[in-house]
Amino acid sequence: MERKIPDFAGTWKMRSSENFEELLKALGVSMMLRKIAVAAASKPSVEITQEGETLSIKTSTSVRTTHVTFTVGQGFNEATVDGRPCTGIMPAGMSSEAGGKSFHGSMA
Repeated sequence: MERKIPDFAGTWKMRSSENFEELLKALGVSMMLRKIAVAAASKPSVEITQEGETLSIKTSTSVRTTHVTFTVGQGFNEATVDGRPCTGIMPAGMSSEAGGKSFHGSMA
């Protein structure tokens, strides 16, 4: 049976960001990079294109632009804010109320 996920395509605005700096600290990101990342990530531009369960997310800030493409329920490679590789997975139980990108990463 094929899953059907909501249509996330479009341009998104972040409503809130909580504990981002604490997350970066737990990941071992240096204080200087944490401060830059928190300031830059406060107003990102997020564009999502979607084909079925494959999403492509382009996130642009004043510091850099990142792009990741993945299929829901399958692992994908990404990088932490300081460039270290990590593996993420977008859970299959997503809803359109998610308010953004959720990711469960592990250090590679």
